[in-house]
Amino acid sequence: MLGLTVVALSLLLVFVVGYGQALKSYRQLTTDTVMAQTEAARLGVEQVLNSGVSLEDIAGLGQILQPIVEADVSVTGLRLLSGQKQLYLYGDVPEIGNRISIPLSNKFTQVGTLEVVLSDLMVEATVTESFQPFIWLIVVLLTVFIGSVLNSSKRAVYLTSFTMVFLAMSVSVMILVGSLYRDGLQSKAVSLADVVSQRLSPILVHDVDRDLVTGVELMLDNFRQTNPELSKIAVFKENRPVAASWQGEGMAEVISDTGMLDYIIGTSSSGQVRLTYKAEIVLAQLARTLKNFAVLFFACGLVCFAFIRLLSGEANQKRSDVILERIKPLFLGAVLMEALMAPIMPQYMASVAESAGLGTGASSLFFTLYFLGFALTLLPAARLVEMYDIRRVLVFGILLSSLGCGLLAMDMGLEAILLARLASGVGQALIFISVQGYILRFSNKDNKTQAAGIIVFCFNAGFIAGAAIGALLADYLGDKGTFTLAASIGVIMSLFSLILPSMRARQKRQGSVADMVSAMMADSWRLIKIPAFVRTMLLVGIPTKAALTGIVSFAVPLLLAERGVSKESIGQVLMSYAAIVLLVSHKVGPWVDRLGNSKTVLSLGNLIAGLALVLLAIGLAMPQNWQTVVVMTLAMMTMGFSHGLINAPVVTHVVVSMADSQESDSVIAATYRFLERFGHVSGSIIVGQLLIWFGAEYAMLALAGFFIAACMLFTIFSQGTAKAVSS
Repeated sequence: MLGLTVVALSLLLVFVVGYGQALKSYRQLTTDTVMAQTEAARLGVEQVLNSGVSLEDIAGLGQILQPIVEADVSVTGLRLLSGQKQLYLYGDVPEIGNRISIPLSNKFTQVGTLEVVLSDLMVEATVTESFQPFIWLIVVLLTVFIGSVLNSSKRAVYLTSFTMVFLAMSVSVMILVGSLYRDGLQSKAVSLADVVSQRLSPILVHDVDRDLVTGVELMLDNFRQTNPELSKIAVFKENRPVAASWQGEGMAEVISDTGMLDYIIGTSSSGQVRLTYKAEIVLAQLARTLKNFAVLFFACGLVCFAFIRLLSGEANQKRSDVILERIKPLFLGAVLMEALMAPIMPQYMASVAESAGLGTGASSLFFTLYFLGFALTLLPAARLVEMYDIRRVLVFGILLSSLGCGLLAMDMGLEAILLARLASGVGQALIFISVQGYILRFSNKDNKTQAAGIIVFCFNAGFIAGAAIGALLADYLGDKGTFTLAASIGVIMSLFSLILPSMRARQKRQGSVADMVSAMMADSWRLIKIPAFVRTMLLVGIPTKAALTGIVSFAVPLLLAERGVSKESIGQVLMSYAAIVLLVSHKVGPWVDRLGNSKTVLSLGNLIAGLALVLLAIGLAMPQNWQTVVVMTLAMMTMGFSHGLINAPVVTHVVVSMADSQESDSVIAATYRFLERFGHVSGSIIVGQLLIWFGAEYAMLALAGFFIAACMLFTIFSQGTAKAVSS
């Protein structure tokens, strides 16, 4: 039953994200189709206006505007206004709704407005109808999965069968998404052909000699230029050429010879309109759609395979290994809950701050509250798992984080949002400490390295999956829908946590939470007086954590959103950061072992962080959005490489560099991790203020200068640091 539930939810996840992606691309093509007809009507009306005829005196407005109504079923209303006077009305034109508003001008000024109302419900109905058969496909694939599992006694069949049905579902959905894109493209071609045939109907109907008519080619070329995805337009009468636009150049000509991007649409009076799309534009749009779905497939795979491995493990696994396998999907799901909101959170918080009259810069306070709650809860949480059942602390943390997401979805005002972010930070800290407690309790010298990697892997995998899925579903679900989805995942994870054993501490620590906090404060006061400790903390640890919260989580999504970059692109930029951190963190341990000196690795990490910030500044200076996205993706990958170098060896470097001190290694490591959280808390505030003072580009360059200076200072003053990794 657990396997069937996991597979069913996995297939439904692919179904939902595929539906969201198909809906978005089909909606865009539908809008383009209507825009093409609207633009053609505008050209026709303005040609008459430029000849000196007033808008009210134009005859046959209904005939000119009717093709817009017939362009697509999503057109539910159309209105032509001359000032406040209504000259033409079709359907219902409400004051609120999705509409296209086109100004109409003569040679001197605007004389009217053309308004077209589009219904998202009609577009959704078309896409929904196409996706309905996939419900039966899910049933068939579940039947195949059940049959394959029941016919084999090997536990590995779970993973094999799941892989087969997951790939089958993903490929089927991807084919349907491509098919809907093709249908939308063809619908647009038919719409464009109707416009062209109507404009040339006198020539086609009366069979006028083409040599007797002038300006037709110029008219077709103007029409082609208003639809930049077209390469050329040609009109034929009984296979005889009537008129053609000036032909495009480049790759489109090569592919058009094969007919891949040619559409031949028959018209009345034995006429034909042949349209050729530009390959570079069409293929770029199709590649963007397929890229988004490939990212979704990867993100869904990370989540789903983490759960299915619970069922495919060896039957004779040790209990400790089984518990560690159960921890992976649980922690990944808890991180996913928060990461789903990452692509939309900065711009949402900025809008909340602006609506409250605080200014955009105040949005950094929301991020600070989250990390403040996280940092301040770490010590009490460590005490709680020693006093109470770890599973209870874990469930409470998950539910508290879910409450934070739910409060955001309810939109109950500024105070509720502040409470929501604080609650999410406290909840995530309780989850982190509880998971760490389980890992410490069920790991030993045989699997300690693998167990320690669970947190690194699950955090970055959850961030990758959450950023990708959240970004691509945000347009379909909206902000509140995304917050609700995150809260729902938290509730599911709280139920899933019941498969973990109920565990109390083997030996309870004496003293209260206040005593523990007091002891940590005393340890911190002693250690910050030691140069090696404070140098690493101020030049490496705190700046790295500040860059994570202030730049990766706050500034980059906000800056991209301000430039109008789509949510899915923002999510994929953030995803690239987490992917590189995950890769480098896995490889950096052996590298440090071979290098034999963590000081060099940490210095290199700071230097690479500075270079990443320089790339960010360059990306922000790019004139085109796609250039900005490409450069900022490279910058985030570089930043991820930097943090991958630092995250693993920094604590070991602190411990080994203070080998001569009288403090125990555990005290040094715990105190360092605690003080390092000040970077989390202060990152968004510092970066937010720099953005206000210097602007985006100069703020990134200033931060780059800091990291490069920190690299130089750390290298100079850390001469003689002991080898970081002992044998």
